[in-house]
Amino acid sequence: MLNGNRKVKLKLKLWHWMLIVFMSIFFVRNLILPMVGDDVAYAFIWDGEHLGNLIDGVGHRERLTSFGDLVSSLHSHYMTWGGRIIGIGLTQLFSWEGKHLFDILNTLVFAALALLVFRVGTGKRLSEMNATYMFCILFSFWFLLPEPLETTLWMSGSCGYLWTAVIGLFFLLPYTEKFWHDDFWQNPPKWSIPLMGFAGLCAGCSVETSAPVIAFAVFLGMIYFWRKRQLQPWMVVGFVCLCIGMLILVMAPGQMVRETITEQYEEYPDVPVDMYMTLSMFYYTFLEIFWPVVIMWIPMLIPIIYYWCQPKGQRNGRSMLFQTVMLCGAAIVMAILLFVPMSAPRAGFFPTIAVIMASLSAVCELYPTFRQKPWAPRFFKSFAAIATLMFIVTLSVCIYVEWDVRQKWMVRIDYINAHKNQEVVVAPQIDLPPIAGKFFSLCNKNTVTWHDYLLVWGCDLEPREDSWRNLIYAQYYGWPKVIADGEDRRLQDSE
Repeated sequence: MLNGNRKVKLKLKLWHWMLIVFMSIFFVRNLILPMVGDDVAYAFIWDGEHLGNLIDGVGHRERLTSFGDLVSSLHSHYMTWGGRIIGIGLTQLFSWEGKHLFDILNTLVFAALALLVFRVGTGKRLSEMNATYMFCILFSFWFLLPEPLETTLWMSGSCGYLWTAVIGLFFLLPYTEKFWHDDFWQNPPKWSIPLMGFAGLCAGCSVETSAPVIAFAVFLGMIYFWRKRQLQPWMVVGFVCLCIGMLILVMAPGQMVRETITEQYEEYPDVPVDMYMTLSMFYYTFLEIFWPVVIMWIPMLIPIIYYWCQPKGQRNGRSMLFQTVMLCGAAIVMAILLFVPMSAPRAGFFPTIAVIMASLSAVCELYPTFRQKPWAPRFFKSFAAIATLMFIVTLSVCIYVEWDVRQKWMVRIDYINAHKNQEVVVAPQIDLPPIAGKFFSLCNKNTVTWHDYLLVWGCDLEPREDSWRNLIYAQYYGWPKVIADGEDRRLQDSE
């Protein structure tokens, strides 16, 4: 690019290359993953009058063909299933428009999450980013996020967790900018109030486990600003609209309707209704929901604890306050999940993002002192080398498993097309390569690729003729009835 007679060169730093490589890998994995499970069901107008699109025995459904269909579908979904307007709306939009658009935008949104974690968590400008900070962010994203395949790559899950997390952090950004920098918006622009009102509504309507963390942080933030006589109208409007959005989310009429439908029609529940609020339920929610998420917080808590143990004169009061608020908000939500047996570890996605930001805040405070220690360069290089090796090994497994699944998916589609004149097409079930099971056993609920439980209970065709996945799948591709061969693996898994 020319500026007069001078040539301006774009000089990329190491952290730029780290982000570019990571996002390139993320994009390739998006391309490999097909539309599965709920992705296909949300390509149709939600039919709330007939129990929706996710219940066995689902009848004929109409494909989305216009924005009018999308609005009608979202209204029906809100009244008969749940209040996640933002996540479901995005899912239906991409299911209608096609996955290639999602693959591109999802990669950009993941990059935005990394940059927002840095800005919100540290208050630093992007010009102050370095390879160490980016390494910490990417390390946490790869190894420590709960159920990353379902929350960042799978279209339905990504729209519900990754995208809403970015929306929530965009809303939180002005509050943290004011927290880290007293001179931010000393004279707020006129558009700040409507902007924060709209952003608050969107953040509140996001997902049940992100909005409370944000609300907790903003509420305490407003008390902080009020005591410092810095409270401004946009802060109050943003918080009020956030609360309104949360009410829209949790008070959706569909919440009660879905609970009734699920209790009546869902098979093989992990916790039967008659076990609710018993020791057995809490034992299940602790081991299957709470613990898989919180155990992965330990590496992120190490720099926080180390920082808090520094002499008083070497600690930044604002950083400690920020870390405390993020940790408390995350812990409160995870404690609430102990009372929600129908939840899953992926519900801890945003609480984990909050812990990552708290940890990064501590790392940024420790970094200037650490880098001056004589042993620091060798320590950082050794840790980076080990982590990079682990990343390459686990990435290789992920790509191998995901490509294997995709190939089997495509072969099965060709097989069904070749036999679509039959009244019922019996298609082969998809089996994962053996290494996927070993990988899942090693990583438990934080595995970053396919595992049997996800395939059997969330995505693949089933040997049952009334399975909604089979019926919706056949309608999507314009086939006759399709079922999978073999035994019902859900029965085997539940035994």
